[in-house]
This record gives sequence, C-alpha cells and structure tokens, in this order.
Amino acid sequence: MLALVLPATAAAVKKQLVGNFNSPIQVFAPASVPGSTIYVVQKGGKIVRLQSGGHRNVVLDLRGRVSTGSEQGLLSGVISGRKLFVYYTNKKGVGDSRVARYTLNSGLGHAQPGSRKVVLRQKQPDTNHNGGTLQYRGGHLYLSLGDGGGGCDDFHNAQDLSSKLGKLLRKDSNGWKLVGYGLRNPWRWSFDRKTGDVYIGDVGQSSREEVDFLPASKVGLPAENYGWNHYEGDLSGTCSADDGIQGSGEVIFPKYAYGRGIGSTVIGGYVYRGSNMPGQRGRYFFGDIGAGGWIKTADARTLKNRKTLGISVPGLYSFGENSQGELYAASGNGPVYKLVSD
Repeated sequence: MLALVLPATAAAVKKQLVGNFNSPIQVFAPASVPGSTIYVVQKGGKIVRLQSGGHRNVVLDLRGRVSTGSEQGLLSGVISGRKLFVYYTNKKGVGDSRVARYTLNSGLGHAQPGSRKVVLRQKQPDTNHNGGTLQYRGGHLYLSLGDGGGGCDDFHNAQDLSSKLGKLLRKDSNGWKLVGYGLRNPWRWSFDRKTGDVYIGDVGQSSREEVDFLPASKVGLPAENYGWNHYEGDLSGTCSADDGIQGSGEVIFPKYAYGRGIGSTVIGGYVYRGSNMPGQRGRYFFGDIGAGGWIKTADARTLKNRKTLGISVPGLYSFGENSQGELYAASGNGPVYKLVSD
C-alpha cells in the first residue's frame, strides 16, 4: 500500500509579548549583542534597551529635541560598532528632519555626553511623509525619506533628482548619494541580511500600496526610479499633479501592489533568516496598519506564494530583527512582540 506524501507546510506563527513601551516605533539590535537584547525606539524621543530578565535602561533621551505631531517623532535608530545613528523630526514647527550620530559606551548601553554630531539636515515642507528608516550595511549608512508630504507629491520632490525627499539615500565619504528615487513614503524598508537584497514598503496615496524589490547587485549608483507620482504602485494617472518620469533611472515596478480592499498603509518588513521559525526561513514578512495590523509572508525576491498568518498587531508600526535574525513587531499602542512558531 503506497503512502501518501504531502508537501511540507510552514508551521503556524504566533506573537509573544516581550514588553510594553511608550509608543514603540522600531526595534533593532547590532550584531555584537546577545539575541536576548533589543533596542526599542519610542516615538516621543527615547531609545530603550531591553535585556535578558526584563532589565531596561534608557540609551538616549531626545524628548527636548523631537517634534511628535502628525507623522513626526524619533523614527529610527541603528548601531554600527559604538556609533548610534538616529533619525528624527526637529522640534521647530514643520522644521526639518535630522540624522544625528552619537558615540556609545563600551557596553552599548548609554550615549556618551558631548558626542552628538548632526550628519543630515533636511527641510520638511509638511508634517507627513517623513519616511524614516535607517539601516547600516557594508560600511554605509542608509536612510529613506518621504516626498515631503501633502497629497500627490504637492511639492514635486520625488522625481526631482536635486532633492533628497522621496529618496533612498546612502551616506558616502563625500556626502549623501541617491540609491533610489520616485518614492512616496518609504516608511519601512530593509536589507535581507543574507543576500543584501532591498525590500521597500512604500505607502500609497488612495489607490495602491506597494512592496518594491531591488537586488543587491543594483544597490548603488545609478539610482533606480520607483515611479511616484507618475505611478502609484502598478497604476498610472491616479494623481492629477503628475510630474512624469524624470532622470535616467530604470523604472522599477513593485513586486507586489494591492488596493484598498486589502489594506491602506503597508508596513515593510524583513526576510526571515533566524532559527526559531524554521518553516518560515526565506519568507518575507510584511503587514498593514490600515487593515487592523494583519501580517503576511511571501517568497523572497518574487513576493509570490503569499500567505496570511492569521495573527494581527493592531497599531502595527514596524518589524525589527535581533542580532540572530529573529523577528519582532512593534505596535504604537505599546506592545512589542516576538514572532515565534506556534
């Protein structure tokens, strides 16, 4: 009698509460710390380190500098060696966005007094579309910036190669360089820690959300064009203020675009490379805050074979990784969860 062999299925995923915070907006960790240590960015201006046993300490407190209205706040952080880079909106009206660098103590638990240095000032014409994820890879700091706000790129920045707004940027020795342009609000994006491929969750206007993909071989110059505001996802003509396609960058269409029947604010995530969820290795995790915080996975690179996990994180602001590649999800309502096999 022949045995029926069924294809292996990925194990179910559940969320495991690791702690509650004050408007947590991002989770990250450098490669040099234990897997039990994570850094939690709070929108109001603090970065808190959570260690084994639940021990917490404040690594940096910028509450006196940070504007928290609308889509503003302390939006991202990343550590390379003993350097802590933070991205935030300055506390002066519409003001500007800033990237500042701090030196941490040898234990990576506290920013040293007097070590602050601002490495980017970017004027913001409005209080929304601040974009806002820092990443560090291959000796370079990267930052995503939104188009400056308003509606359909009212300030005409995304296709303007002389502006840093609506761009994915890399800091080189001689300044900030364009990696990608034609972005609306690339709120959360990531590198695949194994391959170096880039995944961008770009928040749409009123028709399409999109996840963009850039292979590692194309990360760098010349910059690629993601099409906004001529394209919104895979559609054209959704904006009356259409700036067309500018520059010589190759137009990159999203690997996955979806409409308002599925969600309204995409939250870009990570390709899973950890060990706690072996059935999910090589799957890209992403979500949508506008549809109750659903979480889905898809095959890396193609974003096909998409699966709904059956769990949600209301108020989902972002995903994050620890030093071992395990995944976390942060809710603006307070909880931070680790994603684990059920």
